[in-house]
Amino acid sequence: MKQRIAIIGAGISGLTLAQSLKEYADVVVFDKARGVGGRMSTRYADPFYFDHGTQFFTARSKSFQQFIAPLIATGLIAEWTGKVVTYQAENVLKDRLWFEPHYVAVPHMNSLSKHMAMGIDVRLNAEIAPLIEKRIDGWHLFKTDGTALGRFDWVISTAPPVQTLNLFGLVLPADSALHDCQLRGCYTLMIGFHTPWSKPWMAAKVHGRAIEWIAVNSSKPGRNKDVTSIVVHSSNDWAQQHIEDDAHTTQAYLINQFEDVTGIACENADYLSMQRWKYAISEQNEKPEFYLDEQQNIAAIGDWGSASRIESVWLNAKKLTNDIALLVK
Repeated sequence: MKQRIAIIGAGISGLTLAQSLKEYADVVVFDKARGVGGRMSTRYADPFYFDHGTQFFTARSKSFQQFIAPLIATGLIAEWTGKVVTYQAENVLKDRLWFEPHYVAVPHMNSLSKHMAMGIDVRLNAEIAPLIEKRIDGWHLFKTDGTALGRFDWVISTAPPVQTLNLFGLVLPADSALHDCQLRGCYTLMIGFHTPWSKPWMAAKVHGRAIEWIAVNSSKPGRNKDVTSIVVHSSNDWAQQHIEDDAHTTQAYLINQFEDVTGIACENADYLSMQRWKYAISEQNEKPEFYLDEQQNIAAIGDWGSASRIESVWLNAKKLTNDIALLVK
């Protein structure tokens, strides 16, 4: 009989693990959200669509290139091309070179996550209660509302460290790598106009401001070019200093920053909203890749264990898959 594995989180880490481990075990993926994707999510505000987490990804390793090659062939992944600029001090605009292909999923960033979730038992709107103790027959999972979810031989968390510590806290050794992980936040501003984009650039890096990145989401392949959908990311340093500030005040400040840099007035914008990401990027210089406890049959993985690049997260998930596969065969 195959062992049963519960994976917490339906982002790239969780879905990569699920697809890779389903050959060796019965796998169920749980996520507290309404859809899959994690930071590969897309905000739907028809006719505006915003990839408000991950903007793009690159492919530097042979194995990841092999993974995305058939998806490029089918059109699910495409290269995002166009002019990229840098806004320097005093809003001086300079061209910025991209020295490698930058890819996006089509028609939305979460399209890749939806593809990876095919054939997987994914259960949404399921927030998992903290583990208490491992019984003789394994781990028994419950939702936070008390609903029983069944017995599992392994539990793998792909949630941010704070949430994973809450999940595993009672059974984790005090010296686990998870206790040392700290992530900085980020704010995402989303702006929509019912008119096509008219400037010559599609993305901009911003220096010396609270905002750090501007992307014309509607310029990506497969997007609606009849409207303008803009994604603005704050810097992680600024966001962390203001992570608990009033949302209305923070949004107004970021809008002001965007207007001051680009000269684009938002008073007539047809859509405005903001997303706060409390756990966006790891502060650690040395990344642990993942956490694996072979005695208790628990593991943890996620952005905190890598450089937060989609490729790095995927590679780490494949490594963890190899280790767990040897234990469940």
